[in-house]
Amino acid sequence: MDAKELLDSLDVGVLAMAPDWTVAAWSAAAARITALPADRVVGGSIWIAFPAAKGTELELVLVDVLTDGKPRTFLAPAGTPEVAGTVLEIRITRGPENHLVLCFRPVHEELAPESRAAQLLSALEAERRLYLQLFSSLPTPALVLSPGGQILDANPEGANLLGGADAAALRGRVLTEWAPAAQQGMLAAGLRHAVTKRQDVALSFEFAGEPAREVRAVVVNVDPVRAAPKLLFLALDVSREILLQQRLLQADRLSQLGALVSGVAHELNNPLAAIAAFGEALALEPHQSDLQESAEVIRSEAMRAGRIVQTLLDFARQRPRMQTAVDLGEIADRVLALQRSALKKARIRATISIPHDLPAVSGDPQELQQVMLNAVVNAAQAIEGTGRPGQIVIAGRSTDHHVLVTVDDTGPGVPPEILDRVFEPFFSTKAEHGTGLGLAISFGLVRGMGGRMWMQNVEGGGARLSFELPVDAGSPDAAARAPGRPAGQRLSLLVVEDEDAVRRAMALLAKRLGHEVTTVGRFADATERLAQPGARYDALLVDVHLDEAHTGFDLFDHLRTAGQGLEQRIVFTTGDSISTQTRDALERAARPVLRKPFSLDDLREMLERVTAG
Repeated sequence: MDAKELLDSLDVGVLAMAPDWTVAAWSAAAARITALPADRVVGGSIWIAFPAAKGTELELVLVDVLTDGKPRTFLAPAGTPEVAGTVLEIRITRGPENHLVLCFRPVHEELAPESRAAQLLSALEAERRLYLQLFSSLPTPALVLSPGGQILDANPEGANLLGGADAAALRGRVLTEWAPAAQQGMLAAGLRHAVTKRQDVALSFEFAGEPAREVRAVVVNVDPVRAAPKLLFLALDVSREILLQQRLLQADRLSQLGALVSGVAHELNNPLAAIAAFGEALALEPHQSDLQESAEVIRSEAMRAGRIVQTLLDFARQRPRMQTAVDLGEIADRVLALQRSALKKARIRATISIPHDLPAVSGDPQELQQVMLNAVVNAAQAIEGTGRPGQIVIAGRSTDHHVLVTVDDTGPGVPPEILDRVFEPFFSTKAEHGTGLGLAISFGLVRGMGGRMWMQNVEGGGARLSFELPVDAGSPDAAARAPGRPAGQRLSLLVVEDEDAVRRAMALLAKRLGHEVTTVGRFADATERLAQPGARYDALLVDVHLDEAHTGFDLFDHLRTAGQGLEQRIVFTTGDSISTQTRDALERAARPVLRKPFSLDDLREMLERVTAG
């Protein structure tokens, strides 16, 4: 029988301590008595084996035996939660090369119940059980540390904070292992200062495969009497709180951006309306055939710019959810118009494969735009990550009473092990560049519209985001349209518009349609014209924003008070309907709105609609 087999056959635990106070040997009985396996103890500090004894008389006895070589016997608590309340009788002797040999065995059960020692040990055990119960029940992470940062104990929440399976796996390790290099010095200094004064620390904890956790902690010395203090590290994981604060800040910035976009949209849409109108008029001029192509380019590009501005407005607008018929092809066009520049810069070709006869779906147009925009942005980022050109395809087809939309990309695809997690809130594969909310929000929006969404990888590479929505039960807008007047019927129009160029452009288009047009620029001019004897107008085109003192709604209220029904002939024009005040006023007036910039066909259709009857 060799020495190790002989050592392991003993009923008592045996520990050999090297001169540097590390464990050189650990017998099988020692592992059984303390519930600490050899691989957790050998090579580590002796206080891993007896964490509750550091700073007690045992430490002094070890020094005495090292100094004079005289064997000594000592009683000490085992100190690990697995053997709570166990007291060890420890025999300490000095061996060769200044190694100490500790032989120990539990003695609590061998003491006579009536003895003073047994009573003291029972009281000690009761106190330890209470401490362990309180420590383990704390709802926040708690660690017991040495001033050097060595973990002596951890409650379940503390183990979870550090990504450990249990407290035993953490004992003996140093807390600074989890701190970023830039914060390790600050943490070590905070622990040293905590010996004499409470410390408040804020730091990050990092471990493989998980996002960093932001922690705020209080560190106090709970054993200041002993030579070797014990520090209680009470932590609060504020990662979610910080993330929510960032989201609130982002929401506030988006709100401010929405207000900014609103103002910019109004300033842009007015000149765009004039450019589009004059361009279209020039394109239709029979004596300027050599300029028709250029004029058509001016008109179409102005209208495209107007659609982009309107898309930004719709995306930024905060309003209640609506359920209406939505043309998915139009949504896809608007999303790609927003992303055209970014996609071109990233060398990504985006195509739409949605049939013109695809049924409209029932949903919220703004929310569907957000869903599709998020899908395109995610696809583009996946392709950019490869460093190669790529392609995004938006496709749609009819299924059984539903419409299926797919967004395919030629990126690297989604790792199979996380494919079922992509819709989880705050889960992101983009590290600090992602919020982990885009797909989760899209998933909720689609489900709220009665649909479903899923993700899969495409054979040959890339990913496919699919969502399915119910087909709208009615025909969009068709049923609501009433037969209009013949296109050639001459109308008398009053245009009320404060900007001269826009006013002239509207008059030009209306005259091109064969109508008689009167234009004014201010509220007072409009009321004066309408009050003239014999004044008769089939329709009034009224800008929402007039002069400094009046709006188009003031004119609407003025006509309604007059009681002649002229307010029912108003068509409001606007380049901005994002503000709550404007939106509410439009809803109260219940009058149609012609959005700038608009084309000749838009004006013709609106006039036919408002004068039908």
